[in-house]
Amino acid sequence: MDIQYAGEALMPGYLGRFFVVLAFVAALFAAVSYFFSEKSEVEDQKNSWKWLGRIGFGLHGIGVFGIVGVLFYLINNHHFEYIYVWKHSSLELPKQYLLACFWEGQEGSFLLWSFWHVILGFVLIFSTKKWEAPVMMVVAITQLILASMLLGIHVFDYKVGSNPFILLREEMDAPIFALANYLDFIEDGNGLNPLLQNYWMVIHPPVLFVGFAASVVPFAYSIAALWRRDYKSWVKPVLPWAIFTSFSLGMGILMGGAWAYESLSFGGFWAWDPVENASLVPWLTIIAGIHALVIYKSSGYALKSTFVLLIITFILILYSSFLTRSGILGDTSVHSFTDLGMSGQLLTFIFVFLIMGIALLIYRWKELPEKKDEEKFSSREFWMFVGILVLILASVQITITTSIPVFNAIFGTNWAPPTDVIGHYNSIQIWVGIIVLIFTGFTQFLRYKKTSASKATKSIAIGILISTILTVLIAIGARISGPDYLLLLFAAIYAIVGNLHYMIKVIKGKILVSGGSVAHLGFGFLILGVLISNYNNEVISLNRSGIDFGDSFDDESKLKNILLRRDMPVPMGPYEVTYLGDSTSGPNIYYKVNYKRIDKETGQVLEEFNLFPNAQINPEMGGLISNPSTRHYLTRDIFTHVTSVPDKTKIEELKDEWEEIKISLGDTFFTARSFAILENINPQPTHPNYEKISGDLPIGARIRFRTLEGAEYLAEPLFVIRGNRVIFVEDEVMPLSIQIRLQDVLPEEEKFVIAFWEEDFENDFIIMKAMIFPYINLLWLGCILMLLGFLLSWIKRYTDNRRDQRKLKSA
Repeated sequence: MDIQYAGEALMPGYLGRFFVVLAFVAALFAAVSYFFSEKSEVEDQKNSWKWLGRIGFGLHGIGVFGIVGVLFYLINNHHFEYIYVWKHSSLELPKQYLLACFWEGQEGSFLLWSFWHVILGFVLIFSTKKWEAPVMMVVAITQLILASMLLGIHVFDYKVGSNPFILLREEMDAPIFALANYLDFIEDGNGLNPLLQNYWMVIHPPVLFVGFAASVVPFAYSIAALWRRDYKSWVKPVLPWAIFTSFSLGMGILMGGAWAYESLSFGGFWAWDPVENASLVPWLTIIAGIHALVIYKSSGYALKSTFVLLIITFILILYSSFLTRSGILGDTSVHSFTDLGMSGQLLTFIFVFLIMGIALLIYRWKELPEKKDEEKFSSREFWMFVGILVLILASVQITITTSIPVFNAIFGTNWAPPTDVIGHYNSIQIWVGIIVLIFTGFTQFLRYKKTSASKATKSIAIGILISTILTVLIAIGARISGPDYLLLLFAAIYAIVGNLHYMIKVIKGKILVSGGSVAHLGFGFLILGVLISNYNNEVISLNRSGIDFGDSFDDESKLKNILLRRDMPVPMGPYEVTYLGDSTSGPNIYYKVNYKRIDKETGQVLEEFNLFPNAQINPEMGGLISNPSTRHYLTRDIFTHVTSVPDKTKIEELKDEWEEIKISLGDTFFTARSFAILENINPQPTHPNYEKISGDLPIGARIRFRTLEGAEYLAEPLFVIRGNRVIFVEDEVMPLSIQIRLQDVLPEEEKFVIAFWEEDFENDFIIMKAMIFPYINLLWLGCILMLLGFLLSWIKRYTDNRRDQRKLKSA
């Protein structure tokens, strides 16, 4: 007998599954229709098939938008009967983060990718003109495979895709689902990954996936040009799309760096994580592809390189998706998804387009036009091509190291990734940066085909002279040394000086034609910011107290973290910092840390501000999930994050445990946070908690406590003989949370027994790390200028194409 489950919202699920099937079938119909449109030689048939392709893609768009709408509805209304909603959302999650729930899982991220393909596909339908059929055929095939990732059906014994509209009871075999009212026992969902609960993660993934989606367009144009053997007219329409791909992919990557800096606790913006690398490499290849396109457009050279780079960019995007989603990077990346058993489909995705692109390229290779004479050594295209080769070599090095887990899986080896990942990449990529920066500084002064040596030499020499002077001054001021870092500093400055000189003297500040120079200028500032901020970053949270934080801290961390007890000021770098308490918002606890910069002579507070690093203790994510808080200045950032906090969910009431120690006058004993000296014995003591009566024999033990930060506190517990009994009058050192007692007097040994109780590390402390990043705003300025340069280049190419189209219409 079937169970009639109560409370389930089944209709949205049925509707969602219908939209999944519609999206899949319509994408197949569109791909077939566009294929026959391109194959047809009769104009009427060509147009008829094209209209069918448009109808098919329109229906596909309705399907994709329908899936998105239904899934958002289920997440927003907390329908935890659906496994995707239960896995990725919760009732307490703020509304703004419900968006992030959508793409936290594999199914949602595939859907986000597909959504942007639909948007770009509609733009292509209205803008590609004669290239519509072959280009949209490739887009439709891509959508067909992406839609298959959401099917969640079994073909024989193989599962195709993972459907986001599967019910919990359909996926899990648990006794609770024998109950018709099982939903009454599911009070909440698992919730969103704490690392994604950040405003950057609401905007970073959608922008990055625009770049992922846009990469199919240059690929599709390449396939179309090779298919048609049209190697000239495709260049103008594909160039704006290649620039747009670079712009959107670059913006997504740079937003990811900003998210890492603002939200992660490693104190940086790029950690060479394998998933980060998997997005970076296609960006490098599309930038190389843009330069190859410009070379071919301007001089006729590098057509073969152009095709290779535009094709391989999309293949690398697919490969990055495989690395992220297959689970193969689970041990080497914090960003990878768990494996949903779709590795076979992901590999199929890669090989379909790899075979399509490479096979067609090989088939047409010999007939691709190429110039017989070599490029002139003094020509711009020669040095641009050398720069392209450098970018390719950089991409190869990153890809090989990132792919070590893949090689191990294929060949059964056990190669280990580099232990010092950042050092491994930096040791090679620093030289790539030097070469590329120098090239961006002087190639602007070269001309295509041939350059006047005298004019170029003068401009280049001026740039070198100015850059050398600035390098010396900055190196001295920033205390930068080492040949590799000094060369990188010179190269970054030279790129800035060279491109500024070119923009002012050569193109006279014409903004629309300065896109390349602005992007190169931005790259120079970015590297300059990276070099200065990382080379001179200063840890100010030095542990001068000698406190051992335990085995969870390595030796270096013990030196670079500081303990702050509540309401106890501690000197830290140029500041006096005080932990003032905490507050809770959702699962996060915010710790209020007060910073004061005080004039040592006058005691006047010169500056005061509060930072609010937050954390949550999440056993499923490995314990403490910490998010930093940063104070931004024009010339520096103060970066603060907690590294250890009490787990309030596990705190139990502690029993009083007094520690006894036998000492003589002048002896020292130690507590967890201080050391103390028994200075003298006072035969006539006073104490606010003691009132002397006739016959009392009191003595007081004057004990001075000192912390390694320099603070001193005095305590005087009393030992009172009253008749035939002893009365203890305890004293307290409140800032150190210590209670102390004169437990006994041993006149024969000339010793005293001191007992003390020290409050354990409960919920009144934090351990934190603080760093100063100097001139990091140079990095963010560089990021903005790079993106602005891409945008200006796109506007220039787009307006040029529009102008050419108007000329053709009027002709």
